[in-house]
Amino acid sequence: MNFTPGSSGYTPTSPNTTRHTDSVRYWVILSITLSITGIMYLSVGEGYGGVIPQLFYFPILYATYFYPDRGIFVALACAAAYLVVTAPLRALDDPFILGSIAFQAILFPALALVAASIIRRQGLRRFVILEDDSGAVEALIRGGENNHVEFKLKSLWSSDLTNDEIAQSDSGDVKRYRNNASKFIVARAIAGFLNTGGGDLLIGIEEDRIKNSIRIAGLDEDYQKMHTEDRNPDGYRRMIIESVVRKFLPEIFDVAGRFLHLSFPIVSGKTICHIHITPSDKPVFVHAGNEELFFIRTDASTRPIAGKALSDYILDRFARQG
Repeated sequence: MNFTPGSSGYTPTSPNTTRHTDSVRYWVILSITLSITGIMYLSVGEGYGGVIPQLFYFPILYATYFYPDRGIFVALACAAAYLVVTAPLRALDDPFILGSIAFQAILFPALALVAASIIRRQGLRRFVILEDDSGAVEALIRGGENNHVEFKLKSLWSSDLTNDEIAQSDSGDVKRYRNNASKFIVARAIAGFLNTGGGDLLIGIEEDRIKNSIRIAGLDEDYQKMHTEDRNPDGYRRMIIESVVRKFLPEIFDVAGRFLHLSFPIVSGKTICHIHITPSDKPVFVHAGNEELFFIRTDASTRPIAGKALSDYILDRFARQG
């Protein structure tokens, strides 16, 4: 099923729009850099011994952590500021001091490059609260659900169901997993992607197959079911990792960063949760009470397999990687 930008509930946002969180981070980086420059300027009066160039590491590492591709520019700005404030030193005729200053100025961009390389290699950037992948997410939404894309409206809808509501529910998942049913369903979707070819789970999206449309609902309703201090992307990320992955997918909890990459893009003015899932190199079971269930992704849905079908699938899917 394909959706176009004209589909009900879908309004594209400009990928060039500067996000609020980005603006705050830019001001934080600028404020820290200017403050350190001021401190450095005052310290110059005490001679070279009073200068602490390592203070510039803070804005460089902060910027590189959130923006690996842009940290180098902050590092170069810090190097320039450092050279400017140390220029009045009377000890510059000392080759040792002059060499130390030059070395520090060169060290700043080197630090940014090394930090960015480590962040990219370990995949940490995708575990930061990101809001700059809206364009890619909009493309996923336009393509609709398929073998590699699934939408969920909420992940906490069952958390406050009463005993009467659970008893009257027609859902087998609700009757079996009760208030944890919605988290189990999210874990099931993640496991299906892990055990198949990977994919993208988008939470905060409602699909209407009858009307052939979608609605960008966002995470507001889920936020209302969380503690006040956790009603933000970082709190939501912790909930997914601690309450979904740790509880239902303990096999990957310690290495979740290898397989699950969380971001929180803003689409049509709403924050949604985007979980990009890479294929696992070993079978991943959903631990549900005394059961261990195995799910795969097929025909744009997640389904369980067991018995001989499970044995055959594992041999075909994972034995080839051994």
